[in-house]
Amino acid sequence: MSEAVAALFSRPKPSPSPKNSAGPGPGRFNSSSSLPNLITQQPLQRPGMTTSLATMTAVSSQTDIHITSPTSTRASGSFSTTTSISASTASTSTSSLITTSPTDLQHSPSKPRTNSNGSSASAAAQLLSRVSEEIRQRPWRPLPDKRLQINVKRIELNQVLQRPYVILTLGDQSYQTSTSEREHGEWNEGFEFRVTYHAQLFDSLQLDLYDRSILLRDRHVGRAELKLSHLEGLPESFTSFYEIWDRMKSASTMSNLAGKKTLSSNIGAIQLRVHYRYQKPPQQNENPEMPISIVPAPRISNELEADSDFLAQLSEAMMDEASDTRFQKYEDPENKESGTKQQAELKFATVDDDETVVQYPILDMVGSWTIAPETQKVVKAVIRLASAFGQGFELTNAQILTGVVVLERYYRDVTSERMDTGLATLEQVEHAGYFWRFSMACYGYAGINFVGKGNGIMKDLIRWRSDHACAIDFLRIPKEDLLAYEFHASKVFHPSYYVALDRATNSIVLAIRGTMSAFDTLTDLVCEYQQWKGGLVHGGMKTSADWFMVNLVPQLVAYISKHKVSALNIVGHSLGGGTASILTMMLLDHQHEFQSLMNGHFRIQCHAFAPACSVSKELADRYRDHIRCYVYEDDIVSRLSYGSMMDVKTMMLGAVEAAAHMGLTKVFLTGTDEDWKPTLEAVSEVRTQIKTAAIQHPKLYIAGAVFQLWRHLDEHDCVEMKPASNRLCEEVLIKSAALSQHLLGILDNAFPKARESSMMIPSNQTVSPTTLSKERTIRLTRKKTN
Repeated sequence: MSEAVAALFSRPKPSPSPKNSAGPGPGRFNSSSSLPNLITQQPLQRPGMTTSLATMTAVSSQTDIHITSPTSTRASGSFSTTTSISASTASTSTSSLITTSPTDLQHSPSKPRTNSNGSSASAAAQLLSRVSEEIRQRPWRPLPDKRLQINVKRIELNQVLQRPYVILTLGDQSYQTSTSEREHGEWNEGFEFRVTYHAQLFDSLQLDLYDRSILLRDRHVGRAELKLSHLEGLPESFTSFYEIWDRMKSASTMSNLAGKKTLSSNIGAIQLRVHYRYQKPPQQNENPEMPISIVPAPRISNELEADSDFLAQLSEAMMDEASDTRFQKYEDPENKESGTKQQAELKFATVDDDETVVQYPILDMVGSWTIAPETQKVVKAVIRLASAFGQGFELTNAQILTGVVVLERYYRDVTSERMDTGLATLEQVEHAGYFWRFSMACYGYAGINFVGKGNGIMKDLIRWRSDHACAIDFLRIPKEDLLAYEFHASKVFHPSYYVALDRATNSIVLAIRGTMSAFDTLTDLVCEYQQWKGGLVHGGMKTSADWFMVNLVPQLVAYISKHKVSALNIVGHSLGGGTASILTMMLLDHQHEFQSLMNGHFRIQCHAFAPACSVSKELADRYRDHIRCYVYEDDIVSRLSYGSMMDVKTMMLGAVEAAAHMGLTKVFLTGTDEDWKPTLEAVSEVRTQIKTAAIQHPKLYIAGAVFQLWRHLDEHDCVEMKPASNRLCEEVLIKSAALSQHLLGILDNAFPKARESSMMIPSNQTVSPTTLSKERTIRLTRKKTN
């Protein structure tokens, strides 16, 4: 008996499948060609017995293994068994007790069943031996990476279905089983899904069970869900039951709080065979990428030779005439075409050309006339992310509006956390205000006039090269110090920017514009997480930083060499701030090369204003000495990431559930404090549960050292700049002023006021800004009187 058990659990050696054999259709796979199913654990189900959560738990915790007899398929000549192994059984020892039921053995081709224990054991051993031998002869293929294979087996319900079928949905990928004529389904059909690392972190596989009707609309019976992040630590292949709930009571359509309150009953369960190799999280020191040298050397390394586009740009930039004439000023109409030809096309790392990617015929037809192929790929990626985010978010427009009102009412009473770290030094405030001018000038005449510092919107609009001229006037620099610019970029992952020589700080300044066009918005929305430098990074911003690294950094090297500057300052606002942070991280890998080029003294610094969240926390903390970020109070953009929005989704569901008893009239018009009290308490409980959950949604953070600008609690005209923690990115505060605090005018007015506060405070003591404001008012009044 022990030999049979050992043979059973020994994995057969792979045998190559025939090359010319026809494979399964798109999204489907033959269950016989996947990893073999050896053991079947049937639920202890009797007629009239309900399948509850307690029953499923009891079944999965048993160690007995029941063997069903194999059935031969004569048509195909293959040997198939209805066999499986549960997740709990897969982790148990091979010494577990094996029993066989009389029903299983009476159809067995082995010797007739007897009452002797020895004869039963002998029959089981022979059966196991035959199963193992047949399985060894099957075609075997390894489990593919980044693919989830689901084998839908059967269902166990508390009700009778006539013609059931299942629809499987993962983001924008959807498949449907055949319609079964059996009460328990008995499909044994396989499907394959594409799974990215981002999808593994956030997405869930939904299985919607329907009962087909000939005349009427198919009835939706219930929904089961498999969250991909819960597959961590499980075997690569296992079988398990997943509970089926009413669609409005499934995990994705309820907050965590409501989910706990409704786990008292379910509809039934569905048995799945899961094949998936969990993708490992990024490791900092695992296969580190060798950085490509950016300073030309007499002998070019192999890494340099691999990037021909980068070398072409660099060699052209380092020519004697390149710094003056070769670099295109893309705003010139006559140079636009030639400049575009020189730009290297970057393949979007998040979108891969895969046959399993869902097709969008209407977008392909319309986009072929109006949109570039690269933009079409980006639009499809955004649609795919939106489909995954909206999965289970089944709220009406009125419910969404109700949720927003309830959350705004709740966060009105939530006080933002202010770190008691004292004010920033005068030097830090002055540096921030100085480089803020460069960041704002990148918005051209529109942004400068928006804050009231232009010559008038119409007067500047009709100027020749209006953005170029307004930026020079605003920065008060000579025309020749604006080295390069592109204010009207018209491609995705290609933000507008300019390069200037700052003689006051003896540095080259690269300013990257924030979101101001539809292409910039697409870059924002491609928020898929990618693995990078041992952490996670925003996919759209990372691709934008790659474009700068290939196309613009060689020219920056030429400018640095020509003007003999001692620093490179990269600045940006919003999207530009996030891209500037990532680009700074890339360039810091080559800081020693810059220092070698400039004889040992050179620094790379980044100033990001109201930046978007771009990297994971471990990466954000790693570059505190080189990146500074400035956030005004509860600015919502500096808190947004895919993970924080998943929390907002849960909060929204909880708010709608909590306000269900109030009605629309009380929510929007007549609600009193007593009416709001139970609703706000329920929302607070949902928020607490999100913060204390064992498994939380991964979030992105703003990089480097963070400074927050606050209006004083008593004197709103007084602004303080304080060091802060990047943990402010962990929660989105739904407040009415959160979006307006991201505007250019808010920061433009805040820095001068913060400078005044810092000037009045000695470095070794802290004085109330209210007192400072009063003292300054008295001085000015006396001076005016005199």
